[in-house]
Amino acid sequence: MTPRSPRHDQTAVEQVIRTIADDDDVDPVSISPPLADVIDPDALNELVDHGSRNPDGNLEVEFAYRGHDVVVTSDGTVELDRTELHRS
Repeated sequence: MTPRSPRHDQTAVEQVIRTIADDDDVDPVSISPPLADVIDPDALNELVDHGSRNPDGNLEVEFAYRGHDVVVTSDGTVELDRTELHRS
């Protein structure tokens, strides 16, 4: 997986969308399907926000989106890995 360091001026959802858009070389505004079709954006932001305030916990949220396995950690790091179906 390729980790992308957290940007504290972005929500977890913004971080995921920008990371995917950069990796897929697409415009983040027109990315399709919408992330909300795969995961609840508000819940993801709340989980990461809550996890970042808990120094004893290490939260990871993992889901598949646009041919990537996506892992978001409580510190806001986003990691991507191509799913088996999309590997060359």
